[in-house]
Amino acid sequence: MCYRPPRGRGGGCGRLTGGGLVVGLGVDLVETARVARSLQRWGDRLVGKLMTPEEAALLPTGPDRARALALAIAGKEAASKAIGTGWSRGVRWRDVVVNLGPPPSVDLHGRAADVARSLGGSGRTRTSLEFRGPLAVGQVQLLS
Repeated sequence: MCYRPPRGRGGGCGRLTGGGLVVGLGVDLVETARVARSLQRWGDRLVGKLMTPEEAALLPTGPDRARALALAIAGKEAASKAIGTGWSRGVRWRDVVVNLGPPPSVDLHGRAADVARSLGGSGRTRTSLEFRGPLAVGQVQLLS
């Protein structure tokens, strides 16, 4: 059950501006220092495991690379939670493509897109990526 405001007052049970219902929600926090250590240890091997070549090419070089990768990981993890699988049932890291923006966005491919459709998702998402102190925060809403 949800609260429906009086007529003309906007809002409404789960509806978002621009249409669509939220059929899945995922949130994730990633420690930027941990990503920096992993990137220092594994380098492009880590990036290649997590990202498509096109996605990886958009990461900055230099000191901002670890922060950008932390945001991308937070977005990917949040998307995997929004579809309810995590990294199981055939969903792989590269099935979730994060564009850091602005504005940030997430595109689902392969098995991730199949699972999203089975939940009633249209393939559209609403994505928020930001830093909160030492953490990268990702939120993904899967829309109908």
